[in-house]
Amino acid sequence: MTKDHRQLWKDVTNATDKAEAVQTLAEIVADPDGRAFTLNLGPEDVALCIETLDYVSWNLCLPPSPPQAVSLGHR
Repeated sequence: MTKDHRQLWKDVTNATDKAEAVQTLAEIVADPDGRAFTLNLGPEDVALCIETLDYVSWNLCLPPSPPQAVSLGHR
């Protein structure tokens, strides 16, 4: 089933909260065709995409990796 990435992107831009925007953007970039779609976004849309991703990077809370996993190169 082919996803309508243009509609999903509209959903990102019209999301009522950041979490909703992040979830929809994740759905886009999880798909190879969605990643290709993002390469064709205009400058304003790219800025919004980066802003949404920046929100995730500042608010991501993951438990620390076990020391042995890091030393073996696994995360």
